[in-house]
Amino acid sequence: MNKFYLRILVLILVPIVGILILRAFLKPNPEVTFTQFPGFTKYYENYPPQNSPPLPDEKVLLRKYLPRFFLPPNHPGAIDFYRDYIAQGRLVDAEEKLVVDKVDQEVLNKYRRKPGFQFIHEDKGEFQKLKPVVYGRIDYDTLKLQDKKYPFTFLTYHIVFRTSGLPAGVPQWQQWFLNLIASTTNWHQLDHYTAVTLALDDNKNPVAVTMQQHNYLTTYLIGKNIQLPSDNRVKVDVAIASNELYPHKSGRVKRRAASFMTPEAARYIIFGTEKPFLAAEDITHGVGEINYNLEFLPQTDAFYTFQGRLGIKRSLPGRDAPPGSDYNTLPALKPKALTMIFYYRRENDSEFIDLLEKASKTWWNDDLSPELVEAFGKRFVSDWQKEK
Repeated sequence: MNKFYLRILVLILVPIVGILILRAFLKPNPEVTFTQFPGFTKYYENYPPQNSPPLPDEKVLLRKYLPRFFLPPNHPGAIDFYRDYIAQGRLVDAEEKLVVDKVDQEVLNKYRRKPGFQFIHEDKGEFQKLKPVVYGRIDYDTLKLQDKKYPFTFLTYHIVFRTSGLPAGVPQWQQWFLNLIASTTNWHQLDHYTAVTLALDDNKNPVAVTMQQHNYLTTYLIGKNIQLPSDNRVKVDVAIASNELYPHKSGRVKRRAASFMTPEAARYIIFGTEKPFLAAEDITHGVGEINYNLEFLPQTDAFYTFQGRLGIKRSLPGRDAPPGSDYNTLPALKPKALTMIFYYRRENDSEFIDLLEKASKTWWNDDLSPELVEAFGKRFVSDWQKEK
């Protein structure tokens, strides 16, 4: 091995080894997870989750706009969260002592407010033939700007995958090094943040589609960034390995992505320049449509609100399994209308990056100023009105 490649190897492995040593000696408090950010308490006080499933007329609306999901070749497929994933595993406490060795929906809900708990999935291949389940929910929120209020109905569909991998566009040499210490196709257990949300206006007309991508979302304005087919069923591609969701395009398509939507990441995603360290390309190749069942849960269900980990806790940062699917973004950005406008961006959108720079100074404090909400909102409403 020549000196150049030896230096590259050292530069990559030394930080990784350092991280592993630190994790071994400086064990984090298992009770402190993302779900314990203080802003979530305030958010759920203002937006208490419903303790019953959607009403009959709401279910009709959710069925009307069912998304169509397309998988790439050789993808292991979507799953049934409770009958497959949760049925195969055990629940342990903060000290990793066994609590329950056979877990079901009732058990998981009993312990949903235990942030130190973790569910450890053990795939035995027993339920792989079960039909996948997508969970539908409905929320209502109003975008309040200085001159007008805009009420919206939000239809959200969560599709579930057993594991999540890194973006397929990570360079091969980086994948090779990472695979020395972890699986790049099984980076963490469970992917259930993977959701599509359709926003309807006060006349129940479709306005926008928001899709989860890594630790951020992207809003597509109907008629401008995405088209709604005549059957009202938006087409969605599932990315290779990472499972992130994107508007359907034929063939193999590269999509710039990052771990978090920072100003640096936004520059890369929008302009393709200044690639941050935690950035890569997702790749989609949607060819096989998923045949699934639509089911409904109370918004208080553990699928949405579990405060511990819904998969095994792994030593390398970023490989921990997620909590309930409702903990999908910062508390400051959680209200549905705010999520929609905040993550809306245009082509060559320098203004979005400027606004993101300002927002990033306060969003960790669970706050977005009224001036910023107004600025993000006016951009969205202006483009929406042009498409009406």
